Amino acid sequence: MARHLWPFGIHVSLLIVEGIVNIPASRNKMPDKNDDFFVNPADIAATIYHLCTQPRSAWSFEVEARPFGEIW
Repeated sequence: MARHLWPFGIHVSLLIVEGIVNIPASRNKMPDKNDDFFVNPADIAATIYHLCTQPRSAWSFEVEARPFGEIW
């Protein structure tokens, strides 16, 4: 999609959320996990905003968002 739309000035990107989103349902199922285990929805939104406002000279295509506490 990006290959076809970028020439028209349309920024296409893919955001991969590689973690569990910090919402009440997730917290209820995993009450023993600390904040660093989860991906914060507001931080996901900030990442999406950054993608949407990138200068054309440095567009990102694929971005992966992971929580700080992820064990590799």
